[in-house]
Amino acid sequence: MTMIVVTSFATIAFNRVAHMKAKEEAIALDFLMHYVETVRALPFDRLRPNTAISALFDGSGGAPNIRIPPNSNWVPVNTTDYQVFHPDLIWLANRRPELQAALTTEMIAGQEHSKHLRLTFHSDPPLGRGDRLSVVLDMVRVRDL
Repeated sequence: MTMIVVTSFATIAFNRVAHMKAKEEAIALDFLMHYVETVRALPFDRLRPNTAISALFDGSGGAPNIRIPPNSNWVPVNTTDYQVFHPDLIWLANRRPELQAALTTEMIAGQEHSKHLRLTFHSDPPLGRGDRLSVVLDMVRVRDL
């Protein structure tokens, strides 16, 4: 009987951690999709580091200041600006969520042909168990002809 009770509690604990990981991964992926969809609306020539992802998120007049990071350093997203941009991030507030963006440009015949934006999101694991949560999303933009 003791073995059944111990096994049941272990299963419940494992399922709780797995459920939290799945929920947090879904929040992270949804945040990255929201970010990419907003960036995708930028004109090709405005897609560069340290540019606001939209006129709505340029920091003017009290608006949130959300920008494409100027380098590949990790940027904390546990801020009011990011939580206004994507309210579900509040669920990850105590997990030290961070965003990294790497923007590369492909040149053809001396002209910018395409831009590749790789976004990586990571945060501490739920309940302090397991590896850090890490989600990656890529976007490629090609210059309109």
